Amino acid sequence: MTAPILYYWAPCETCSVVTSFAAEHGIELDKRDVEQEAPYQELLALGGDADLIPYLSADGQLIQGNDAVIAYLTEHCL
Repeated sequence: MTAPILYYWAPCETCSVVTSFAAEHGIELDKRDVEQEAPYQELLALGGDADLIPYLSADGQLIQGNDAVIAYLTEHCL
């Protein structure tokens, strides 16, 4: 299984909720910091908004927000 892609910003306290949850539960994520141009452009191409991070790209879905991302990770990765 390919690791879900997390679009986030490293200093973002909101994003740290998801990264901490994944780390605590041993969930591997392909983390892409939208402060860098390439991940930023990828997120825009997927229809995301860098002002509304975090986003998780998994199973052809783009999931936005801590609650939705954690719900997805809980259901599919634990």
